[in-house]
Amino acid sequence: ASPTPTPDSGNPGGQGDTPTPTPTLAIGTDDTIVPGDGGEAFSAATTALDALDSYAFRVQLKTTTTDNGTVTTSDAIYSGVVVKQPTAARTLVISELDADGNVTSGTEYVVIGADAWLRDVGSEDWLSMPAAQIGGFLEAFRPEQMFGTYFAGIAGSFASAGSESKNGVDTTHYKGDESVGALLGTLAGVAGDWHSDVWIANDGGFLVHSEAGVEAAAGTEGGSFLIVVDITDPNSAGPIEPPA
Repeated sequence: ASPTPTPDSGNPGGQGDTPTPTPTLAIGTDDTIVPGDGGEAFSAATTALDALDSYAFRVQLKTTTTDNGTVTTSDAIYSGVVVKQPTAARTLVISELDADGNVTSGTEYVVIGADAWLRDVGSEDWLSMPAAQIGGFLEAFRPEQMFGTYFAGIAGSFASAGSESKNGVDTTHYKGDESVGALLGTLAGVAGDWHSDVWIANDGGFLVHSEAGVEAAAGTEGGSFLIVVDITDPNSAGPIEPPA
């Protein structure tokens, strides 16, 4: 089944329906890591963001499925800021989009130290609560979690494509080979001609950008899948202020 965002009946604070990635098992690989493949770099990138003082992130997860001629589309964006000093803080905005890219629903979260606030997207009223009440929930939406699920386990199928600037950061670009399509197709539930690319910072080894997608053949069982992860403003994001 495709890991599409679904309403979370356990949404902390009960603020509307929050799209939550369906839990999936990361695909492992027994391939030996060879110079130039993404194995070592991808593994390090899953934790390298922890070394940054701050950063902003944006994750898009978009799927289209066709079942007996009925088309179902899901388009969710998870964006926010993480600040480590002087007080640990983070924001998260979860948005569901319609076919035209308009936000139809979502939830905003702000966590500063031991305090947290949330509200429905478009609302002016914040609900306050202890950060411990939603901290575990927010962990599921960390960008390195998404990257680890869809990319880290198949790093041996990526090869270096040279150095490039991405999101204003000097990076190494890795491109997935033909085997990535079969591996990601199993994980995402969509078969077809996949494209997959990852950019890792040369200084710090953190994820800067990753994307993978497929457009399956049209027909009664056609579909598509796209995941894009972006990290911006390394060590310069924030500050995060309490809601007014």
